[in-house]
Amino acid sequence: MRKKKTLVLISSLVLIIALIAIPFSTACGNGEEPAPRPTELKVFELKAGNQYPALHRLTPDAFHWWGKEIEKRTNGRVTFIWFDGRSLVANTDAYEAVRDGISDVQVWEPREEDPLFRPFQVAQMPYIGTENSLQGSPAMTELMEFFPELGDSIGKDAGLVTAWVHQTDIFNIHTSNKVIKSPEDMQGQLMYTSGIMYTEIYESMGATPVSMSWGEAYSGFERGLMTGSWWPWAPLRSLGVVPILKYHTIINVSLNTWMGSINPQVWEKFPQDIKDVFIDLRLSMAALSGATLTNEASDVQREMKELGQTFYTPTAAEMQAFIDLSGQPIIDSWLADASSKGYDGQVWLDKLKADFIPKYADGAYGFDDWWGLAGRVWLLEK
Repeated sequence: MRKKKTLVLISSLVLIIALIAIPFSTACGNGEEPAPRPTELKVFELKAGNQYPALHRLTPDAFHWWGKEIEKRTNGRVTFIWFDGRSLVANTDAYEAVRDGISDVQVWEPREEDPLFRPFQVAQMPYIGTENSLQGSPAMTELMEFFPELGDSIGKDAGLVTAWVHQTDIFNIHTSNKVIKSPEDMQGQLMYTSGIMYTEIYESMGATPVSMSWGEAYSGFERGLMTGSWWPWAPLRSLGVVPILKYHTIINVSLNTWMGSINPQVWEKFPQDIKDVFIDLRLSMAALSGATLTNEASDVQREMKELGQTFYTPTAAEMQAFIDLSGQPIIDSWLADASSKGYDGQVWLDKLKADFIPKYADGAYGFDDWWGLAGRVWLLEK
């Protein structure tokens, strides 16, 4: 009996060894490596800093919407954790945050870094013909593609990758104490400022620039520490100052440029198919941001009119007085700064005015299928 059990045990061991040896003998026999085991695709969870308030329409209707579209197009291989309303870093630290990897993706404002990135502000020059963000955002995007050195002027040494670039809605004058009909009416006004260009504009008219953080701005207007600002329409509502700044002078001076940037080390970790998703959405995301802001501007103005607020459009002579002071002299200052940094700003500006601004006039971009309702062009009031 014991002998029989021993034979059975030996037979079982031989069978097991033979089964284990089969894949090795097969691989060695045909000279091929064994097939690799399937592995799960890497998921990139990105920390995204957003300097816009959580209640600003761009936050849910453009930035978060874009993030969801990236997630969809990458089949969930890219996801985002959003830090809205400067909850990750202060405005003045946003560029350093994405450069140094504190944020993987960052929505930030180059103007906050003046004078470091001042040449990049070409599309912010006053009175160059841009009417709204839906026009200006894709125009600036195409300008960057046409002149690679323009994109390089933003953190070239840091190697930031542009996810998109957009422009705010058009800047106008908003005051709490009186209607501004001419540059002379600006004298003595205490105006919220951020960046070199608007400081120069205020000073050219005898107004006093007041530098204050965004978080302190509401209190500043409420307490009379500031009497006005040149701003787009949307932030007046998201900051809560619509009831305070009730006089509006329509001079359509300029648009301010913002962008979404990706940390270069994070970018290099992406496989090419994921990079392509970001690149393919670049122009569309610019236009979505522009459409969202342009719709928001229309909605905010409607609210102001319902409140009985005052809107004033200067006469031709009054408008020319604004342009004489805050037009070409401001552009000349910017051109000199761009030249000192080795850039031909006039070439950039001429191309923008001749080709890309006219290309996107009157909502010519249209809309893309992935946009949400906030970006739909048919919501615009003509």
